[in-house]
Amino acid sequence: METRALQVFECSACGHRVYPARLRCPACGAAGWRHVAVAEGQILAWTQLAQPDGDLATIATVRILPAGPDLVARLVQPPRQAGQRVALAARTTGGRLLPWGAWDDCAAEPEA
Repeated sequence: METRALQVFECSACGHRVYPARLRCPACGAAGWRHVAVAEGQILAWTQLAQPDGDLATIATVRILPAGPDLVARLVQPPRQAGQRVALAARTTGGRLLPWGAWDDCAAEPEA
């Protein structure tokens, strides 16, 4: 499983950040973007979804710190509470590069 820095898109004109990418900046209308690596977020809400193999997938809405945007990420295990900070990365899962979150006291790699 490939892991790399999670990147969001920052407007070249005004600095507004979005994820996923958009054609134009919702703040100023400019069309130029730069990729910005982000490392930490804060869990706003989370849920668990039953998988066909019987496992549970933990999915969370995460706010990129310090100033957003919000995105949906898969967590390596359920958080202890909303508001918890998580380390963010992008991981290839099922052939797709997706946001993942983990924290210091849980496994660094999700189960295969």
